[in-house]
Amino acid sequence: MKETKQLLDDITVTIEHAQSNTPKYILYLHGGGLIYGSKTDLPHALKNRFLDQGYTILSLDYLLDPNTSVAEIIETLNKSFSVLGKMIIQEQPFGICGRSAGSYLMFHLTKHLGRNKEITPNFLINFYGYTDFEFLKKDPSPTERTLTAEVLTGIDQETPLADDPLMTRALLYHYGQQQGILADYYGLPKSQDWSDYAIREEELADFPPCFSTASTTDQEVPFASSKRLSKQIPDSRFKPVYDLEHDFLKQTSEPQVQTVLKELSDWLSAKESF
Repeated sequence: MKETKQLLDDITVTIEHAQSNTPKYILYLHGGGLIYGSKTDLPHALKNRFLDQGYTILSLDYLLDPNTSVAEIIETLNKSFSVLGKMIIQEQPFGICGRSAGSYLMFHLTKHLGRNKEITPNFLINFYGYTDFEFLKKDPSPTERTLTAEVLTGIDQETPLADDPLMTRALLYHYGQQQGILADYYGLPKSQDWSDYAIREEELADFPPCFSTASTTDQEVPFASSKRLSKQIPDSRFKPVYDLEHDFLKQTSEPQVQTVLKELSDWLSAKESF
């Protein structure tokens, strides 16, 4: 059964119930460079594994850049989770699954929950995510197709919004990436001192166990970012894949991706405390 509930004015959560007598949850935060994407994009292959293991899935909206700054996105996410915790999760076990930019928000939410002594996740699942924006300081990689400002015609960059189900804002993200202006979209300081937007190593040391995966040929987020997390977060697991694109999760028929999903299921099953 699937249902949608309103949490804040612009934020909803879609709930897909597992057939389980013991309530437990996975919160899903989608990817899209913080600029596009939708909570509806969780691949069926992963969704079904969560449901089969008895996890009810909570797919959550969050506000998008550049209509809203990163700082405001994180603040609103913390508020929406507070409502979600009181409304649905309460004291039941839960984990968080983040995908790329969704992982970045997952790490900030986890930091916030621990710092404020609120209910905290039992585990984290990181698909090619990151904990800071240092990689944006590198020169953009050349691409086969150079986008011009004309592709942005009709894309609203002012009105706050929290869902992009048709992925129409993907062009805005790729334009910002090619032009090297994602930091401007995110509202990051011009000084390039972005330490306030990063998760520090000593903070990661207090995080729950994390399953991470990334591709060696990732062209958007440095492979080393996800690999390093497995050493910085205690009791974690890192499963690399080779020669796939950044968002390889959508390639669910690819043998390496099937192996990742199987190992993730085994990892979850092995954590009896979950």
